[in-house]
Amino acid sequence: MRKNIGLLSLLTIAAGILTFQACLKDSVSTSYKVYTPIYTLKSEVLAALNSNPTQPISKAGQLYIKDNYIYLNEPEKGIHIIDNTDPRHPSQKAFLAIPGNENLAIHGNILYADMYSDLLTLDITNPLHAVLKGSLHGAFPNRFYGPDSNWVLTKWNIHDTVVHTKLDNNIYYGLPGTNILTFANASAALSQASAGTGIAGSAATMALVGDYIYAVPERHTLGVISLANPTSPALVRNISAGFDLETIFPLRDKLFLGSMEGIYVYSISDPANPAKVGTFSHGRACDPVIADDQYAYVTLRSGTACGGNSNELDVLDARDMLYIGLLKTYALNKPTGLGKDGNTLFVCDSPAVRIYDAANPTALQQLSTIPVSKAYDLIAVNKHLILASTDGLYQYDYSDPNHPVLLSRLPIQPTPNE
Repeated sequence: MRKNIGLLSLLTIAAGILTFQACLKDSVSTSYKVYTPIYTLKSEVLAALNSNPTQPISKAGQLYIKDNYIYLNEPEKGIHIIDNTDPRHPSQKAFLAIPGNENLAIHGNILYADMYSDLLTLDITNPLHAVLKGSLHGAFPNRFYGPDSNWVLTKWNIHDTVVHTKLDNNIYYGLPGTNILTFANASAALSQASAGTGIAGSAATMALVGDYIYAVPERHTLGVISLANPTSPALVRNISAGFDLETIFPLRDKLFLGSMEGIYVYSISDPANPAKVGTFSHGRACDPVIADDQYAYVTLRSGTACGGNSNELDVLDARDMLYIGLLKTYALNKPTGLGKDGNTLFVCDSPAVRIYDAANPTALQQLSTIPVSKAYDLIAVNKHLILASTDGLYQYDYSDPNHPVLLSRLPIQPTPNE
């Protein structure tokens, strides 16, 4: 069953053109796109998780690999499952229809995925036929869900309109009878692999370490979820962890939380009780972060909702978590995701991906570039690079980082009006 909620139309400016009308003194005419949400009963959505066959990828989000499979999130829609046994010929096998999905993590044969405010637990012993085992309602309390917990937002009806308002009205905040709905941004740092756990790319705000999931349920909070019973996650606590949090990068018993203002480092030596052990501040910007035993690497980029005008790679001294300091800054174009395999560092920096020798982090040597424009996310492991761009999912062999070899490209075909 579906229903259309007209009073919850979302208006966003489609064109910043203001036209003065002779018949409307002190008023403007503004073009909008009106988004009217369509809701489906949650019970129907959960019953139909596997009902969608393989379908074209219209937009790529979080990237995750486990065993011979690539799991590619399509923001707000679900997860594409891709058989990557032969990286030269990846094959789409299934699509999990999970409205509101942005993040996933896998341990053993259990996949954890958000569905708006819920955290779903799926048995993927057969990755092509996931079985729902449980869910934790309210794990992401600030994610938009529906009129009540029985309904899930599954689709938007979109149409153009023109609205006349007085000049002194702030049209950016909607009009009477409407609500502005916001969704959490998905950006995070590369996760570390552990036994039985997959590897995430740079779009994760959820990290699985041992028997716990750590997540950013909203901009200032770190959520701690216990997996003592793997199929029945339990919320342990939400803690105030910083300001404008965006990313999580786990490294052994530490969590590096990237924010719009800097980095917060938390110890998880007591997994249920993360404790802050260090901070580093930078100019306001969006900032994925990764780390190794001695250094942290942060990219800052301008022209986003995060604010700021920096486009750079910062290398930080992280040998003493209490005194994290800036060692070196490298000017870049507009960097996004990054990853590191041994001494080889990869940075998405449109219109290309840069490959560096990072043996000496204060004197990075650029070895080569990969000509993939608008790449935003990557996973680099065992000389195999999986690269997500707005136009495709690319795979490269970098056995020789001076001459990376393209293995395959799986196309992404944007849907009109999205």
